[in-house]
Amino acid sequence: MTSDADRYLGQLADPDEQVRARAAVALHRMNHPRALEACLRTLDDAPDSLHADRTPAVACLIEIGRPALAPLVDRLEAPDEQTRIHARRAVEGITRREFGFDGSAWSDADRDRWLTWWSSIGYEHAGSAGERAAAVARLRAWMRSTTAP
Repeated sequence: MTSDADRYLGQLADPDEQVRARAAVALHRMNHPRALEACLRTLDDAPDSLHADRTPAVACLIEIGRPALAPLVDRLEAPDEQTRIHARRAVEGITRREFGFDGSAWSDADRDRWLTWWSSIGYEHAGSAGERAAAVARLRAWMRSTTAP
């Protein structure tokens, strides 16, 4: 008998991106040890029709938080622009929470502090490879220097 987790893990290889995305979300909801891997693997799958920068994996990775940052930062330099856009959205979501955003609201001071910090990182998904690399280096330095702002 196949467990639900085994079925979801198998579905990560399905040719249908909707199936893959649902499987990754299910693994995340189960707190499965491979949920982070599954969400990273499906980062670009099943974008929201109204908000193409959001995918089911982006939402899950934001919930996973700090453990997802390092592999997401790697994807900020991906050759594919959509991957960079999705990684940026997840990195923004994770770091906003670290600066005090609770998922629905935050203080003006915390928001302003995050905006100032994010501006100092200077990441633009459509920037040149050199500009992206410099911004990623600043983000990595921040990650090494702190566990939370």
